[in-house]
Amino acid sequence: MSDPTFIEGAIGPLALHDLGGAGEDVLIVCHATGFLGRVYRAFAEEMTDHVRVVAIDFRAHGDSATPTDVEEFNWSGMADDLTAAITALDARTLHGFGHSMGGAALLETERRQPGTFTSALVFEPIVPPGMFSDTGESPLSHAARGRLRSFPTRGDALQRYASKPPLGLFRADVLSDYVQHGFRDSEHGVTLKCLPESESNTFTMAGRIHLGLMPEIELDVRVGRSGDGQLPARLAPAVAEALPNGQLIDFPTISHFGPLQDPVTVALVMLETMERAS
Repeated sequence: MSDPTFIEGAIGPLALHDLGGAGEDVLIVCHATGFLGRVYRAFAEEMTDHVRVVAIDFRAHGDSATPTDVEEFNWSGMADDLTAAITALDARTLHGFGHSMGGAALLETERRQPGTFTSALVFEPIVPPGMFSDTGESPLSHAARGRLRSFPTRGDALQRYASKPPLGLFRADVLSDYVQHGFRDSEHGVTLKCLPESESNTFTMAGRIHLGLMPEIELDVRVGRSGDGQLPARLAPAVAEALPNGQLIDFPTISHFGPLQDPVTVALVMLETMERAS
């Protein structure tokens, strides 16, 4: 895996990761809150014979710059980041995959600029019924703020994460990628690149991309739903229904973290999605 390429975003440098493949047709991968582009390497490997795969690190995640103002963590800004990445890629044909927050950013980008994507699969995009207040701390924000930020070594982090869900559900090589690339060396041993307060702020500033905007998107969009029954899975049917050309795709054996838990199954659907649009 090559070193990241940095482009200029609205709040500072943004990292793009080339996950393999070649040619002028590109699949851009948009990660979930708290993660980073490189953790989707195993997902990308299933598709590099067909398309070049590039992943973005959104602001405050991975190797990208972190905002100094809480307001800049809003998810409309994630769509700004994605727009900057797409402009830099200048792909002949662009396909999109978005996971959770990344799915919401992808949908908002297509809404703003119709025709950006030729095809799209969004796995449990976080698109609530209406814009909700970003004041106060949600349970997800509170939980994120309490995460351990540092470990003595990457081995210690790997052992802790592998011992329990949700990260313990990840395929072993995916979890290894997360620990390898999601931490930086520090005076405390290794420290998360997406700091707990950044993840918390990201959750707090969700909700700017909401269900009322979805009817403006004409693109054929496939919306993945896991079988875990949690809130993102319960939101997915409403997103698919609100999209004029939305299609709900069920993944009954995996969780909200399915693209990291079973990257092959999700990648096969992404391949089919691209083929349908060709």
